[in-house]
Amino acid sequence: MSQNFYKNKNLLNIPWVESPFFLNLLKNFKATKELKKLAKKYHEDGYVVIDLKLKDGFIKKINHDIDEKIKKNEIKKNPKIYHYNQSPRIVEAWKFSKSVAQLALNSKIQKILNFFYQKKPLPISTLNFIRGTEQPLHSDYMHFATIPERYLAGVWIALEDTNKFNGALTVVPKSHKFPIVDFNSFNLKKPDSIQSLEKCYRVYENYVKELISIKQLKPKKIYIKKGQAIIWAANLLHGGSKLLNNKFTRRSQVVHYHFKNCKKYFNPGFSIPLENDYAIRKLDIVHK
Repeated sequence: MSQNFYKNKNLLNIPWVESPFFLNLLKNFKATKELKKLAKKYHEDGYVVIDLKLKDGFIKKINHDIDEKIKKNEIKKNPKIYHYNQSPRIVEAWKFSKSVAQLALNSKIQKILNFFYQKKPLPISTLNFIRGTEQPLHSDYMHFATIPERYLAGVWIALEDTNKFNGALTVVPKSHKFPIVDFNSFNLKKPDSIQSLEKCYRVYENYVKELISIKQLKPKKIYIKKGQAIIWAANLLHGGSKLLNNKFTRRSQVVHYHFKNCKKYFNPGFSIPLENDYAIRKLDIVHK
């Protein structure tokens, strides 16, 4: 008896936007043409670019809040604020900046994610950057995992224009369709310290490099304007492109979203799912 997977989005225990039957499901779904167009692009390439139409004053307030925190020398006082690639990376700035929290709760982002995943989006983490990171290509699912799988999305919001000099975000289109891997995929022991975690992560980064080479994938630099954003799927490979001029800043805010009513939210870096050993993540949901 046919289960009609192409008619019922709930028959597969994955986000419907990542279902192999998604295009069939989308035909019969009631939504605006704009939302359907975005969803199709997201399904096919693993990311979309949107314009949040943020006011300059609002963006300046976020940047001011971040600068003030750094000027007060709180990097040394607060372990949540530290340097990444010689540039401050401020973790959970929403806890001291109402503007950062407001951006994480942006209604346009919420509406799009709710449509893509058919679950309420939960902003669980904010990261604010001053400069480009040059971070190697990676999938966020190595850090934020769920049961059912793939209920994670990342949003990168430009707080100033990006260009070829200041380290624009790089994505690998369609890489979200590759199988999900974690340290268990490489027969590595569960890390018992930050040091051993970093060693495991180097193995993962080498895997990504070889995957891109053997599959002849083409990373793509995304140049967007201040107030625009990139939304990417859980398993999409992305990173920071090379910073060609250290004098240039690349102010941005990254928000990670899980989705309501998943059975588990966990850190795969310290988990062994095959042994029912999960490093459960207690969600610290952004709020005003």
